[in-house]
Amino acid sequence: MKSATDVHWNERAATVKDDVEVNIMDIFQREIEYDYVCRYLTAEMRLLEVGCGNGFSTARFRPLVRHVDAFDYAENMIDRARARVGETNNRFFVDNVLAPASMGSAYDGVVCIRVLINLRNLSEQRAALENLDRVLKPGGLFILAEGFREGFAALSELRQRVGLPPVQPASINVYSAQEELLPFFRAGYEPVDEFHLGSYDYLTRIVYPLIVGAENAKHNTVFSEKCAQLARQHNPECMKEFSRMRGFVFRKRR
Repeated sequence: MKSATDVHWNERAATVKDDVEVNIMDIFQREIEYDYVCRYLTAEMRLLEVGCGNGFSTARFRPLVRHVDAFDYAENMIDRARARVGETNNRFFVDNVLAPASMGSAYDGVVCIRVLINLRNLSEQRAALENLDRVLKPGGLFILAEGFREGFAALSELRQRVGLPPVQPASINVYSAQEELLPFFRAGYEPVDEFHLGSYDYLTRIVYPLIVGAENAKHNTVFSEKCAQLARQHNPECMKEFSRMRGFVFRKRR
């Protein structure tokens, strides 16, 4: 039986006409995420993309690698991806990260962006990581970019101190703490890099609503675009605590 989250994404694929916004409301956040991910994609890489949605991300990744296997649990998303993006050096397919049936094996890289938050609990999130670990070959890269509780808590605390309401995570998502998920990688992986969107979240979730009023704050404004430009150039470690999304790159031990 499909969860409310699964139903949500199938419905969005069927009803949201804008290919740019069907997967995420904040398109500038996504572009910053992709900039980081693409740094680690190489021409010889055989890549597994988890939760590809309508293929918007696949179209960004596939010119950089040898092949992309891209899957999603929402059938309507995969139908839309095949129609919109097509298949060249990539394959779109429906699969379940909790019970994989169509994944390949021995991938050079796994990209998992905002997928675990769509699972129902921490147990499912850990099970998903175990399944993805099985298909990543030794020496391969695991690129994980997920939302975590810590960033939401830090943003909400500061917002409330300046008279703004707390950030409300989407009701369909489950946000775990970093220390609940990251220990999975300690035994079998070497840390390569990590990234955050702290400057962008600080500017768009605190400064912007302070200027226009929380009730008037919207996604994908000119202000958001300018904030993304600034965040690309200045994203210091001191802003990391405000990042709703954290990215980690691990290399599987040989």
